[in-house]
Amino acid sequence: MRKWIVLTIVLLFLSTILATSLEASAAPASYQRVIVRVSPVADYNLVKSQVIGLSKSLGGGLISEIPEIRAIVVSVPSSGVSYLSKIKGVITVEVDKPAKAHGEVQWNIYMVNAPNVWSSYSSSYGNAAYGYYSTIRVAVVDTGIDYTHPDLYGAVTWCVVSLNNGATFYRGTNLTKCYDNNGHGTHVAGIIAARLNGQGVAGVAPKALLYAIKVLDASGSGYVSDIAKGIIEATKGPDGTPGTSDDADVISMSLGSSSDSTTLHDAVKYAYNYGVVLVAAAGNEGASSPDYPAAYQEVIAVGAVDSNGNVPSWSNMYPDVVAPGVNILSTYPGGKYATLSGTSMATPHVSAIAALIQALRLAAGKPKLTPSQMYYVLTYTADDLSGNGYDPYYGYGLVDAKAAVDYALHNI
Repeated sequence: MRKWIVLTIVLLFLSTILATSLEASAAPASYQRVIVRVSPVADYNLVKSQVIGLSKSLGGGLISEIPEIRAIVVSVPSSGVSYLSKIKGVITVEVDKPAKAHGEVQWNIYMVNAPNVWSSYSSSYGNAAYGYYSTIRVAVVDTGIDYTHPDLYGAVTWCVVSLNNGATFYRGTNLTKCYDNNGHGTHVAGIIAARLNGQGVAGVAPKALLYAIKVLDASGSGYVSDIAKGIIEATKGPDGTPGTSDDADVISMSLGSSSDSTTLHDAVKYAYNYGVVLVAAAGNEGASSPDYPAAYQEVIAVGAVDSNGNVPSWSNMYPDVVAPGVNILSTYPGGKYATLSGTSMATPHVSAIAALIQALRLAAGKPKLTPSQMYYVLTYTADDLSGNGYDPYYGYGLVDAKAAVDYALHNI
């Protein structure tokens, strides 16, 4: 009986996002915009007239109001804020802060501290601080990649196709063979390596180079044998020989199954023994243990957290580390962008940090970390969000790119 590995992905929300900036009209340079909130038991119109009168006497005035929530927006000099708060019926006075759409670098990239790696090391090591080194490659074992996407253009250098229990196979540089007709692989690839080009989004390692290893079909499913083949081909790289400079340095697997397989495990061990860092999604079933291949000791298992650092109920327990995996905006086929959720989205954050570490190690004249060293660095430097050390929900904690890179460069 043929075994299937079914890709597990939680799509809590899916859309293309093109947000416009919200520009607040500026008050005079020395004045502040403030929001005055009126008590629900006070006479709103009376308080409003007093607030406007006071702001005008101070040289400011009314900007707008939201009567439905009893809010009045006025401009006043900084020294006048305390006077507004003393008006009877005013419950709060807060600064009306400017807002804008999320920029190219999204919250999840900041959450794993990647921009601090770029700014801290680019002056010393150039593009390695962004994940680029001539021999460093991240293999995305997934549904393929839309290599034509504006944010991924030039990122994919080689591809493998292994589908239909080996009936469909290709390895080479004809990237059309590995085009993503599902969307999942392109989303994962963007989290790793979306270019820092002033548009769309940016990945954790925005100059990293990728191998597209297409082992899942348009429905997001594939055979164990295809995934195992993809892992081995990524390990051998374009020259077909393992242990050479064109091997994949990191294999990112946002896929999984609750069923173990000796074939899959042997492929994982093959890659591990050649020094490849393997990272995989813990799974989205709310189960008491990670899916396979994440459950293998050779693989770094990644769980998900949201923007507040909370573990969603669907993220499988006992990961090694966690990373942002809820409402993640990234690249999508056809030049689009989509917001997806799942441990599938958390995994590429960790894969990309591993690429940053390896690229910077080589740029600094040091050897790459071994898989066991990488595991230690990522888990040792993770932010212990629970405060309890290793625990079933967070593992060792939230990955921290800057702390991991610092440790890898200065302590090993």
